Amino acid sequence: MKEIVIYTMDSCPYCKEIRDLLIEKNIKFTEKNKVEFTNEWFRVVQLTGIPMFPTLTVGGEYFVPTRDFRNPTEAVNILEYMISEEYEEWDIQTKIHEKLKTISINMYNQFNNLNKKNE
Repeated sequence: MKEIVIYTMDSCPYCKEIRDLLIEKNIKFTEKNKVEFTNEWFRVVQLTGIPMFPTLTVGGEYFVPTRDFRNPTEAVNILEYMISEEYEEWDIQTKIHEKLKTISINMYNQFNNLNKKNE
């Protein structure tokens, strides 16, 4: 089974909610607190570019609040799927291609919003 890691901060209520849901669903995970795993946390931030808690990782994929999930239930659903037998890994080219398309549409939408504000 793939290892789930959750990067947390003591004062993060969102972290507690996800932790509690994972425990409730008997999903095994490793918690890494920012204070104890400072260097590792900084590497995660360098990779994702987003210093938000909780950041989750499973199977080499990183999931960050607002970018990848909107609430604790959605985060746990993603993790459940990622560790299930139904999950199918995509090749790196397909992943990069889809991520670039997502970035492109997000940039287009943001520029469009700016243009509307300036009209």
